[in-house]
Amino acid sequence: MAHRFVNDKTLASTERFMAIAKEAGMSVVTLATAWSKQHDFVASTIVGVSKFEQLDEIFAAGDLVLPDDVMKACNAVTKEIQYPMG
Repeated sequence: MAHRFVNDKTLASTERFMAIAKEAGMSVVTLATAWSKQHDFVASTIVGVSKFEQLDEIFAAGDLVLPDDVMKACNAVTKEIQYPMG
């Protein structure tokens, strides 16, 4: 089961999303949360933390609307590396 979550595709897509977040000046957690809530097919964005301090990166996505260039970069990753856990 671990291979489903840690494999060449998931590591490659994570690396790309981390680079996009860095270039956009935000954490990858903020990017992922904002990206998730910007899709009309996502009914809710469920997050979890193990430490109170981790909430800051999630809350930073609350009113954040990702710019078009960031959305395009994220969408390019999902098209190039389709269903990495598949």
